[in-house]
Amino acid sequence: MTIKKAILRGLLGIPIGVFISTTIGLVISLIYGELAVIPPTNEASNPLTAYTLQYCVSMVIGFVFAFGSAIFEVDNWSIAKQTIMHFLLTSIVFLPCAVLAKWVASDLLSIVFYFLIFILIYFIIWIIQYFIWKNEIAKLNKKLKTK
Repeated sequence: MTIKKAILRGLLGIPIGVFISTTIGLVISLIYGELAVIPPTNEASNPLTAYTLQYCVSMVIGFVFAFGSAIFEVDNWSIAKQTIMHFLLTSIVFLPCAVLAKWVASDLLSIVFYFLIFILIYFIIWIIQYFIWKNEIAKLNKKLKTK
């Protein structure tokens, strides 16, 4: 995969990031029964500014996750190296974005707790993807053997 293709993929990830963020905000609003599109810890700032910041952060996160998916197409890297590089890229970008958007408090305990949750979610998604691709490879190998 070329850097140009990775950037194009990243650009396609921007609306996905915004969609996910907006959907999460909607679900939280429905649960609480009132509009909650910005975190309650962001009360000190203007709601429009806070929402705009959250929107921009969602764009950055969408770009980085989509761009980072190209890492898994670097054929001469092991799956371990691909995973480590993808994890580093996404976590290095996601944490400051989450703190900036006030999704996570900026104290050490909150950041450690956030990071543990991030690792857990990342691991679960990675395991699911691993088995999906392992199954697809087995199907392809089976088709090749029958021909």
